[in-house]
Amino acid sequence: MLKIITCILLAAPLATAAARPDTLAERSQARARKIVDAAVTAIGGAEALQGIEVVKLQLQGEVWPRLQMPTPNPPFEASQFQESLVLDMKDNRLVLEQRNSGAGSEGHNTIVIKAGEGTNFDHRARTATPIPAAQTSQPQFVQYYRRLPHLILRQALERANTLRYLGEDSFEGRRQQVVTFVMADTQQIALYVDSKTGLISKYELIFTDPLRGEQGSEIIFANYTSAGKLKVPQEWRWRLADEVAARYKVKAEFNPAGGDQAFDVTERGYERVAALPLNLKPSVEKLADNVVVVHNVAAQNYNTMAIGFRDHIVAIEAPGSSDGADKVIQRIKEALPGKPIKYVVVTHHHGDHIGGLRSFIAEGATVITTRTNRSVVETMAAAPQSDRLARNPRKPEFLFVESGRRVLTDGDQTIELIDVGPNPHAREMLVAWLPKQRIVFQGDLFFLPNNDAPVGPPQPSTISFAQKLKDMGLAPERVASVHGRTATIDDFARAIDGVTKN
Repeated sequence: MLKIITCILLAAPLATAAARPDTLAERSQARARKIVDAAVTAIGGAEALQGIEVVKLQLQGEVWPRLQMPTPNPPFEASQFQESLVLDMKDNRLVLEQRNSGAGSEGHNTIVIKAGEGTNFDHRARTATPIPAAQTSQPQFVQYYRRLPHLILRQALERANTLRYLGEDSFEGRRQQVVTFVMADTQQIALYVDSKTGLISKYELIFTDPLRGEQGSEIIFANYTSAGKLKVPQEWRWRLADEVAARYKVKAEFNPAGGDQAFDVTERGYERVAALPLNLKPSVEKLADNVVVVHNVAAQNYNTMAIGFRDHIVAIEAPGSSDGADKVIQRIKEALPGKPIKYVVVTHHHGDHIGGLRSFIAEGATVITTRTNRSVVETMAAAPQSDRLARNPRKPEFLFVESGRRVLTDGDQTIELIDVGPNPHAREMLVAWLPKQRIVFQGDLFFLPNNDAPVGPPQPSTISFAQKLKDMGLAPERVASVHGRTATIDDFARAIDGVTKN
Protein backbone atom coordinates (compact mmCIF):
# COMPACT_ATOMS: atom_id res chain seq x y z
CA MET A 1 0.00 0.00 0.00
CA LEU A 2 2.84 2.37 0.88
CA LYS A 3 4.47 1.67 -2.49
CA ILE A 4 1.30 2.64 -4.41
CA ILE A 5 0.91 5.93 -2.47
CA THR A 6 4.55 6.81 -3.15
CA CYS A 7 4.04 6.29 -6.89
CA ILE A 8 0.98 8.56 -6.89
CA LEU A 9 2.87 11.32 -5.03
CA LEU A 10 5.81 11.14 -7.42
CA ALA A 11 3.53 11.29 -10.44
CA ALA A 12 1.57 14.34 -9.29
CA PRO A 13 4.21 17.01 -10.04
CA LEU A 14 4.76 15.53 -13.50
CA ALA A 15 1.08 15.82 -14.33
CA THR A 16 1.00 19.43 -13.10
CA ALA A 17 4.06 20.35 -15.18
CA ALA A 18 2.62 18.71 -18.26
CA ALA A 19 -0.57 20.78 -17.89
CA ARG A 20 1.37 24.03 -18.16
CA PRO A 21 2.21 25.27 -21.68
CA ASP A 22 5.80 26.15 -20.70
CA THR A 23 8.04 27.24 -17.85
CA LEU A 24 9.26 30.74 -17.05
CA ALA A 25 12.65 29.88 -18.54
CA GLU A 26 10.99 28.64 -21.73
CA ARG A 27 8.87 31.78 -22.05
CA SER A 28 11.92 33.96 -21.46
CA GLN A 29 13.92 32.03 -24.06
CA ALA A 30 11.11 32.19 -26.64
CA ARG A 31 10.70 35.96 -26.23
CA ALA A 32 14.44 36.52 -26.47
CA ARG A 33 14.57 34.42 -29.64
CA LYS A 34 11.91 36.60 -31.29
CA ILE A 35 13.92 39.72 -30.48
CA VAL A 36 17.10 38.18 -31.88
CA ASP A 37 15.28 37.03 -35.03
CA ALA A 38 14.01 40.59 -35.53
CA ALA A 39 17.54 41.93 -35.07
CA VAL A 40 18.81 39.45 -37.66
CA THR A 41 16.21 40.71 -40.13
CA ALA A 42 17.05 44.35 -39.39
CA ILE A 43 20.79 43.88 -39.94
CA GLY A 44 20.33 42.20 -43.32
CA GLY A 45 18.60 38.86 -42.91
CA ALA A 46 19.56 35.34 -41.92
CA GLU A 47 20.82 34.36 -45.39
CA ALA A 48 23.24 37.30 -45.61
CA LEU A 49 24.32 36.79 -42.02
CA GLN A 50 25.02 33.09 -42.41
CA GLY A 51 26.77 33.79 -45.71
CA ILE A 52 29.59 35.62 -43.93
CA GLU A 53 32.70 33.46 -44.15
CA VAL A 54 35.45 36.07 -43.87
CA VAL A 55 35.41 39.44 -42.13
CA LYS A 56 37.94 42.21 -42.69
CA LEU A 57 37.67 44.81 -39.95
CA GLN A 58 39.63 47.99 -39.29
CA LEU A 59 39.43 50.08 -36.12
CA GLN A 60 41.17 53.39 -35.54
CA GLY A 61 40.76 55.83 -32.72
CA GLU A 62 41.68 57.11 -29.28
CA VAL A 63 41.74 55.25 -25.97
CA TRP A 64 41.73 56.54 -22.41
CA PRO A 65 40.77 53.54 -20.25
CA ARG A 66 39.66 54.06 -16.70
CA LEU A 67 42.53 54.22 -14.18
CA GLN A 68 45.17 53.60 -16.86
CA MET A 69 46.05 57.19 -17.81
CA PRO A 70 49.11 59.19 -16.70
CA THR A 71 46.90 61.13 -14.26
CA PRO A 72 44.13 59.82 -12.00
CA ASN A 73 41.74 62.62 -13.00
CA PRO A 74 40.83 64.27 -16.32
CA PRO A 75 41.69 65.87 -18.63
CA PHE A 76 43.34 62.73 -20.02
CA GLU A 77 45.92 62.44 -22.78
CA ALA A 78 44.44 59.84 -25.09
CA SER A 79 46.49 56.97 -26.46
CA GLN A 80 46.28 56.09 -30.15
CA PHE A 81 45.09 52.69 -31.30
CA GLN A 82 44.80 50.93 -34.67
CA GLU A 83 43.63 47.42 -35.39
CA SER A 84 43.31 45.40 -38.57
CA LEU A 85 41.57 42.02 -38.29
CA VAL A 86 40.95 39.36 -40.91
CA LEU A 87 38.78 36.62 -39.43
CA ASP A 88 38.09 33.49 -41.47
CA MET A 89 35.32 31.61 -39.68
CA LYS A 90 35.05 28.90 -42.29
CA ASP A 91 38.66 27.72 -41.88
CA ASN A 92 39.07 28.93 -38.28
CA ARG A 93 42.01 31.27 -38.85
CA LEU A 94 42.78 34.91 -38.20
CA VAL A 95 45.33 37.68 -38.66
CA LEU A 96 45.24 40.49 -36.12
CA GLU A 97 47.56 43.50 -36.36
CA GLN A 98 47.53 46.10 -33.59
CA ARG A 99 49.42 49.35 -33.09
CA ASN A 100 49.26 51.48 -29.97
CA SER A 101 51.10 54.46 -28.58
CA GLY A 102 50.63 56.54 -25.47
CA ALA A 103 50.88 56.44 -21.67
CA GLY A 104 54.59 55.69 -21.93
CA SER A 105 54.41 52.61 -24.14
CA GLU A 106 54.41 51.74 -27.82
CA GLY A 107 53.36 48.48 -29.40
CA HIS A 108 53.14 46.90 -32.84
CA ASN A 109 52.19 43.24 -33.02
CA THR A 110 50.66 40.82 -35.48
CA ILE A 111 48.98 37.59 -34.37
CA VAL A 112 48.50 34.84 -36.93
CA ILE A 113 46.50 31.69 -36.20
CA LYS A 114 45.96 29.04 -38.86
CA ALA A 115 45.99 25.25 -39.15
CA GLY A 116 45.78 24.97 -35.38
CA GLU A 117 49.02 26.91 -34.84
CA GLY A 118 49.64 30.48 -33.81
CA THR A 119 52.45 33.03 -33.74
CA ASN A 120 52.73 36.48 -32.21
CA PHE A 121 55.08 38.73 -34.20
CA ASP A 122 56.49 41.60 -32.14
CA HIS A 123 57.59 44.10 -34.77
CA ARG A 124 59.51 46.28 -32.28
CA ALA A 125 61.53 43.43 -30.77
CA ARG A 126 61.51 41.47 -34.05
CA THR A 127 60.57 38.24 -32.31
CA ALA A 128 58.18 35.45 -33.25
CA THR A 129 56.52 33.85 -30.23
CA PRO A 130 54.54 30.62 -30.67
CA ILE A 131 50.99 30.63 -29.33
CA PRO A 132 50.17 27.36 -27.54
CA ALA A 133 47.57 25.13 -29.18
CA ALA A 134 45.23 25.66 -26.22
CA GLN A 135 44.93 29.31 -27.27
CA THR A 136 44.25 28.63 -30.95
CA SER A 137 41.04 26.61 -30.49
CA GLN A 138 37.66 27.88 -31.69
CA PRO A 139 36.51 29.29 -28.33
CA GLN A 140 39.57 31.55 -28.32
CA PHE A 141 38.30 33.12 -31.55
CA VAL A 142 35.00 34.15 -29.97
CA GLN A 143 36.48 37.24 -28.31
CA TYR A 144 36.96 38.62 -31.82
CA TYR A 145 33.35 37.83 -32.74
CA ARG A 146 32.39 40.57 -30.30
CA ARG A 147 33.98 43.13 -32.62
CA LEU A 148 30.79 43.22 -34.78
CA PRO A 149 27.05 42.84 -34.06
CA HIS A 150 26.71 40.41 -37.00
CA LEU A 151 28.99 37.84 -35.40
CA ILE A 152 27.36 38.35 -32.02
CA LEU A 153 23.98 37.59 -33.56
CA ARG A 154 25.36 34.46 -35.19
CA GLN A 155 26.56 33.32 -31.78
CA ALA A 156 23.13 34.06 -30.33
CA LEU A 157 21.51 31.86 -32.97
CA GLU A 158 24.03 29.06 -32.51
CA ARG A 159 23.55 29.15 -28.73
CA ALA A 160 19.83 29.90 -28.68
CA ASN A 161 19.25 27.58 -25.73
CA THR A 162 21.10 30.10 -23.52
CA LEU A 163 18.98 33.07 -24.67
CA ARG A 164 16.91 34.81 -21.99
CA TYR A 165 14.80 37.97 -22.03
CA LEU A 166 15.89 40.56 -19.46
CA GLY A 167 13.28 43.25 -20.09
CA GLU A 168 12.95 46.77 -21.48
CA ASP A 169 15.41 49.58 -20.92
CA SER A 170 16.26 53.00 -22.29
CA PHE A 171 19.59 53.83 -23.88
CA GLU A 172 20.45 57.32 -25.13
CA GLY A 173 16.77 58.20 -25.09
CA ARG A 174 15.66 55.22 -27.18
CA ARG A 175 13.61 52.24 -26.03
CA GLN A 176 15.53 48.95 -25.99
CA GLN A 177 14.69 45.26 -25.72
CA VAL A 178 17.40 43.51 -23.72
CA VAL A 179 18.34 39.84 -23.99
CA THR A 180 21.23 37.85 -22.59
CA PHE A 181 23.05 34.71 -23.69
CA VAL A 182 26.31 32.85 -23.13
CA MET A 183 28.90 32.86 -25.91
CA ALA A 184 31.12 29.90 -26.78
CA ASP A 185 33.95 31.21 -24.56
CA THR A 186 31.51 31.11 -21.57
CA GLN A 187 31.24 34.92 -21.50
CA GLN A 188 27.70 36.09 -20.75
CA ILE A 189 26.64 39.28 -22.49
CA ALA A 190 23.55 41.48 -22.41
CA LEU A 191 22.44 42.61 -25.88
CA TYR A 192 20.50 45.86 -26.34
CA VAL A 193 18.22 45.88 -29.41
CA ASP A 194 16.69 49.19 -30.53
CA SER A 195 12.89 48.74 -30.45
CA LYS A 196 12.40 51.05 -33.44
CA THR A 197 15.20 50.01 -35.80
CA GLY A 198 15.82 46.46 -34.61
CA LEU A 199 19.58 47.12 -34.75
CA ILE A 200 22.05 46.30 -31.98
CA SER A 201 22.77 49.43 -29.92
CA LYS A 202 25.33 47.88 -27.58
CA TYR A 203 26.30 44.89 -25.52
CA GLU A 204 27.37 44.78 -21.88
CA LEU A 205 29.73 42.66 -19.81
CA ILE A 206 29.94 42.85 -16.03
CA PHE A 207 33.28 43.57 -14.36
CA THR A 208 34.51 44.66 -10.93
CA ASP A 209 35.56 48.30 -10.98
CA PRO A 210 38.08 49.19 -8.24
CA LEU A 211 36.24 52.43 -7.46
CA ARG A 212 32.58 51.47 -7.88
CA GLY A 213 32.23 47.72 -7.46
CA GLU A 214 30.23 45.68 -9.99
CA GLN A 215 29.79 47.73 -13.15
CA GLY A 216 29.04 47.37 -16.84
CA SER A 217 31.60 47.38 -19.61
CA GLU A 218 29.75 48.53 -22.72
CA ILE A 219 30.60 48.34 -26.41
CA ILE A 220 28.32 50.76 -28.25
CA PHE A 221 27.66 50.45 -31.99
CA ALA A 222 26.53 53.59 -33.83
CA ASN A 223 26.07 55.28 -37.20
CA TYR A 224 25.01 52.22 -39.19
CA THR A 225 25.41 52.26 -42.97
CA SER A 226 24.81 49.73 -45.75
CA ALA A 227 27.45 47.29 -46.97
CA GLY A 228 25.74 45.20 -49.60
CA LYS A 229 22.74 43.55 -47.98
CA LEU A 230 24.06 44.15 -44.47
CA LYS A 231 23.92 47.11 -42.11
CA VAL A 232 27.29 47.94 -40.55
CA PRO A 233 28.17 50.32 -37.69
CA GLN A 234 30.78 52.94 -38.54
CA GLU A 235 31.50 53.95 -34.98
CA TRP A 236 32.43 52.15 -31.76
CA ARG A 237 32.44 53.52 -28.27
CA TRP A 238 33.78 51.66 -25.26
CA ARG A 239 32.36 52.75 -21.92
CA LEU A 240 33.53 51.58 -18.49
CA ALA A 241 31.50 52.36 -15.36
CA ASP A 242 29.56 55.06 -17.27
CA GLU A 243 32.75 56.74 -18.50
CA VAL A 244 33.78 56.69 -22.16
CA ALA A 245 37.15 54.90 -22.44
CA ALA A 246 37.61 54.75 -26.23
CA ARG A 247 36.20 55.95 -29.52
CA TYR A 248 36.92 54.20 -32.83
CA LYS A 249 36.06 54.63 -36.46
CA VAL A 250 35.04 51.28 -37.96
CA LYS A 251 35.36 49.89 -41.47
CA ALA A 252 34.09 46.38 -42.20
CA GLU A 253 34.15 44.22 -45.33
CA PHE A 254 32.52 40.82 -45.73
CA ASN A 255 33.98 38.04 -47.87
CA PRO A 256 36.64 40.32 -49.41
CA ALA A 257 38.58 39.19 -52.46
CA GLY A 258 42.15 37.96 -52.01
CA GLY A 259 41.64 37.00 -48.37
CA ASP A 260 44.24 34.20 -48.45
CA GLN A 261 47.12 36.65 -48.93
CA ALA A 262 46.47 38.22 -45.54
CA PHE A 263 47.54 35.00 -43.80
CA ASP A 264 50.94 34.80 -45.52
CA VAL A 265 52.97 36.43 -42.75
CA THR A 266 56.61 35.38 -42.80
CA GLU A 267 59.04 34.92 -39.90
CA ARG A 268 61.99 35.97 -42.06
CA GLY A 269 64.27 38.25 -40.07
CA TYR A 270 62.52 37.52 -36.75
CA GLU A 271 64.01 35.60 -33.85
CA ARG A 272 61.96 32.53 -32.92
CA VAL A 273 61.58 32.46 -29.12
CA ALA A 274 59.90 30.13 -26.64
CA ALA A 275 56.16 30.29 -26.05
CA LEU A 276 54.96 32.24 -23.04
CA PRO A 277 53.99 29.87 -20.23
CA LEU A 278 50.25 29.41 -19.87
CA ASN A 279 50.36 29.21 -16.10
CA LEU A 280 53.07 30.98 -14.13
CA LYS A 281 53.86 29.18 -10.90
CA PRO A 282 53.16 31.07 -7.67
CA SER A 283 56.40 31.50 -5.74
CA VAL A 284 58.23 33.58 -3.15
CA GLU A 285 61.65 34.83 -4.28
CA LYS A 286 64.16 35.73 -1.59
CA LEU A 287 66.33 38.63 -2.77
CA ALA A 288 68.11 39.20 0.57
CA ASP A 289 67.57 38.71 4.28
CA ASN A 290 64.05 40.01 5.04
CA VAL A 291 63.46 40.99 1.39
CA VAL A 292 61.14 38.85 -0.74
CA VAL A 293 59.03 39.16 -3.87
CA VAL A 294 55.74 37.25 -4.03
CA HIS A 295 55.27 36.21 -7.66
CA ASN A 296 52.04 35.25 -9.46
CA VAL A 297 49.91 34.94 -6.32
CA ALA A 298 47.77 38.08 -6.64
CA ALA A 299 47.22 37.09 -10.29
CA GLN A 300 49.25 35.83 -13.22
CA ASN A 301 52.31 38.03 -13.78
CA TYR A 302 51.59 40.30 -10.80
CA ASN A 303 54.12 40.60 -7.99
CA THR A 304 54.44 42.26 -4.58
CA MET A 305 57.65 43.00 -2.68
CA ALA A 306 57.77 42.66 1.12
CA ILE A 307 60.52 44.00 3.37
CA GLY A 308 60.88 42.96 6.99
CA PHE A 309 61.87 45.60 9.52
CA ARG A 310 62.67 44.97 13.19
CA ASP A 311 59.01 44.93 14.29
CA HIS A 312 56.92 45.28 11.14
CA ILE A 313 56.65 44.65 7.39
CA VAL A 314 56.39 47.04 4.44
CA ALA A 315 54.61 45.73 1.33
CA ILE A 316 55.27 47.38 -2.03
CA GLU A 317 52.27 47.26 -4.39
CA ALA A 318 48.84 45.64 -4.04
CA PRO A 319 47.88 44.43 -7.52
CA GLY A 320 45.07 42.13 -8.60
CA SER A 321 41.93 41.82 -6.48
CA SER A 322 40.93 41.45 -2.83
CA ASP A 323 40.90 37.67 -3.13
CA GLY A 324 44.36 37.66 -4.68
CA ALA A 325 45.71 40.12 -2.13
CA ASP A 326 44.46 37.96 0.74
CA LYS A 327 46.63 35.15 -0.63
CA VAL A 328 49.60 37.51 -1.01
CA ILE A 329 49.25 38.64 2.60
CA GLN A 330 49.25 35.01 3.71
CA ARG A 331 52.45 34.32 1.71
CA ILE A 332 54.12 37.43 3.17
CA LYS A 333 53.30 36.32 6.71
CA GLU A 334 54.71 32.88 6.02
CA ALA A 335 57.94 34.32 4.58
CA LEU A 336 58.34 36.98 7.27
CA PRO A 337 56.56 35.52 10.31
CA GLY A 338 55.66 37.22 13.57
CA LYS A 339 55.37 40.79 12.29
CA PRO A 340 52.38 42.91 11.22
CA ILE A 341 52.16 44.55 7.79
CA LYS A 342 52.38 48.17 8.92
CA TYR A 343 52.64 49.90 5.53
CA VAL A 344 51.61 49.22 1.94
CA VAL A 345 53.19 51.34 -0.79
CA VAL A 346 51.31 52.22 -3.98
CA THR A 347 53.69 53.01 -6.86
CA HIS A 348 50.99 54.65 -8.99
CA HIS A 349 47.22 54.92 -9.33
CA HIS A 350 46.49 52.41 -12.11
CA GLY A 351 43.60 50.07 -11.43
CA ASP A 352 45.52 46.82 -11.81
CA HIS A 353 48.10 48.06 -9.28
CA ILE A 354 45.61 49.04 -6.57
CA GLY A 355 43.05 46.26 -7.10
CA GLY A 356 44.17 44.41 -3.97
CA LEU A 357 44.65 47.47 -1.78
CA ARG A 358 41.39 46.95 0.13
CA SER A 359 42.79 43.78 1.71
CA PHE A 360 45.88 45.59 2.97
CA ILE A 361 43.69 48.36 4.41
CA ALA A 362 41.59 45.69 6.13
CA GLU A 363 44.85 44.21 7.44
CA GLY A 364 45.52 47.52 9.17
CA ALA A 365 48.28 48.78 6.86
CA THR A 366 48.80 52.50 6.35
CA VAL A 367 48.89 53.49 2.68
CA ILE A 368 52.00 55.27 1.43
CA THR A 369 51.59 57.06 -1.89
CA THR A 370 51.72 60.51 -3.47
CA ARG A 371 49.17 63.07 -2.32
CA THR A 372 47.30 63.22 -5.67
CA ASN A 373 46.32 59.57 -5.26
CA ARG A 374 44.50 60.12 -1.98
CA SER A 375 41.02 60.53 -3.50
CA VAL A 376 41.45 57.40 -5.65
CA VAL A 377 42.40 55.30 -2.62
CA GLU A 378 39.56 56.71 -0.51
CA THR A 379 36.99 56.10 -3.23
CA MET A 380 38.26 52.56 -3.77
CA ALA A 381 38.16 51.83 -0.02
CA ALA A 382 34.50 52.91 0.06
CA ALA A 383 33.48 50.93 -3.04
CA PRO A 384 30.64 48.39 -2.70
CA GLN A 385 32.58 45.14 -2.87
CA SER A 386 32.21 41.78 -1.16
CA ASP A 387 35.45 41.30 0.77
CA ARG A 388 36.75 41.54 4.31
CA LEU A 389 37.01 45.33 4.19
CA ALA A 390 33.29 45.41 3.39
CA ARG A 391 32.60 43.11 6.35
CA ASN A 392 34.71 45.24 8.68
CA PRO A 393 34.86 48.75 7.17
CA ARG A 394 37.92 50.85 7.90
CA LYS A 395 38.94 54.16 6.41
CA PRO A 396 42.44 54.24 4.92
CA GLU A 397 45.23 55.97 6.80
CA PHE A 398 47.98 57.71 4.82
CA LEU A 399 51.61 58.71 4.74
CA PHE A 400 52.59 60.78 1.73
CA VAL A 401 55.81 61.04 -0.22
CA GLU A 402 56.55 64.75 -0.08
CA SER A 403 59.16 66.65 -2.11
CA GLY A 404 59.96 63.56 -4.14
CA ARG A 405 61.26 61.22 -1.42
CA ARG A 406 60.37 59.49 1.84
CA VAL A 407 62.75 57.30 3.88
CA LEU A 408 61.66 54.43 6.13
CA THR A 409 64.34 53.03 8.43
CA ASP A 410 64.85 51.26 11.75
CA GLY A 411 68.60 51.81 11.78
CA ASP A 412 69.32 48.49 10.10
CA GLN A 413 66.77 48.17 7.28
CA THR A 414 66.17 51.18 5.02
CA ILE A 415 63.81 51.87 2.13
CA GLU A 416 63.82 55.08 0.12
CA LEU A 417 60.53 55.74 -1.66
CA ILE A 418 61.36 58.00 -4.59
CA ASP A 419 59.01 59.77 -7.00
CA VAL A 420 60.65 59.30 -10.42
CA GLY A 421 57.86 61.24 -12.11
CA PRO A 422 56.84 62.91 -14.18
CA ASN A 423 57.11 59.73 -16.23
CA PRO A 424 55.24 59.17 -19.52
CA HIS A 425 53.38 56.29 -17.82
CA ALA A 426 52.27 58.22 -14.73
CA ARG A 427 52.95 61.78 -13.70
CA GLU A 428 53.59 60.60 -10.14
CA MET A 429 55.47 57.30 -9.98
CA LEU A 430 57.13 55.81 -6.92
CA VAL A 431 59.95 53.30 -6.88
CA ALA A 432 61.39 51.60 -3.80
CA TRP A 433 65.18 51.83 -3.44
CA LEU A 434 66.95 49.54 -0.98
CA PRO A 435 70.43 51.11 -0.67
CA LYS A 436 71.92 48.37 1.50
CA GLN A 437 70.88 45.58 -0.90
CA ARG A 438 71.16 47.78 -4.04
CA ILE A 439 67.73 46.67 -5.24
CA VAL A 440 65.10 48.84 -6.88
CA PHE A 441 61.47 47.73 -7.14
CA GLN A 442 59.22 49.33 -9.76
CA GLY A 443 55.94 48.88 -11.58
CA ASP A 444 55.39 49.23 -15.36
CA LEU A 445 58.71 50.98 -16.03
CA PHE A 446 60.62 47.87 -17.08
CA PHE A 447 60.03 44.14 -17.22
CA LEU A 448 61.61 40.98 -18.57
CA PRO A 449 59.32 38.61 -20.49
CA ASN A 450 58.74 35.26 -18.81
CA ASN A 451 59.97 33.40 -21.89
CA ASP A 452 63.44 35.05 -21.93
CA ALA A 453 62.64 36.85 -25.19
CA PRO A 454 64.49 40.04 -26.16
CA VAL A 455 62.64 43.12 -24.93
CA GLY A 456 63.27 45.16 -28.06
CA PRO A 457 63.76 48.93 -28.10
CA PRO A 458 63.11 50.46 -24.66
CA GLN A 459 59.69 51.97 -24.05
CA PRO A 460 59.46 55.74 -23.41
CA SER A 461 58.63 55.01 -19.76
CA THR A 462 61.77 52.85 -19.44
CA ILE A 463 63.98 55.52 -20.99
CA SER A 464 62.64 58.11 -18.55
CA PHE A 465 63.18 55.73 -15.60
CA ALA A 466 66.75 54.93 -16.63
CA GLN A 467 67.58 58.60 -17.03
CA LYS A 468 66.14 59.37 -13.60
CA LEU A 469 68.28 56.65 -11.98
CA LYS A 470 71.33 58.07 -13.70
CA ASP A 471 70.53 61.64 -12.64
CA MET A 472 70.05 60.56 -9.01
CA GLY A 473 73.26 58.53 -9.01
CA LEU A 474 71.50 55.27 -8.14
CA ALA A 475 73.28 52.12 -9.31
CA PRO A 476 71.07 49.10 -8.57
CA GLU A 477 72.41 45.59 -8.93
CA ARG A 478 68.91 44.16 -9.43
CA VAL A 479 65.61 45.55 -10.72
CA ALA A 480 62.58 43.79 -9.25
CA SER A 481 59.21 44.31 -10.90
CA VAL A 482 55.47 44.17 -10.41
CA HIS A 483 55.33 42.38 -13.78
CA GLY A 484 57.81 39.77 -14.97
CA ARG A 485 61.04 38.44 -13.56
CA THR A 486 63.64 40.13 -11.39
CA ALA A 487 66.35 41.55 -13.67
CA THR A 488 70.05 41.85 -13.11
CA ILE A 489 71.74 45.16 -13.78
CA ASP A 490 73.22 43.57 -16.93
CA ASP A 491 69.71 42.74 -18.16
CA PHE A 492 68.66 46.32 -17.55
CA ALA A 493 71.80 47.79 -19.11
CA ARG A 494 71.28 45.77 -22.31
CA ALA A 495 67.69 46.98 -22.54
CA ILE A 496 68.63 50.68 -22.31
CA ASP A 497 72.03 50.59 -23.99
CA GLY A 498 72.84 53.95 -25.56
CA VAL A 499 69.59 55.77 -24.72
CA THR A 500 70.45 57.74 -21.55
CA LYS A 501 72.24 61.08 -21.59
CA ASN A 502 75.86 61.42 -20.42
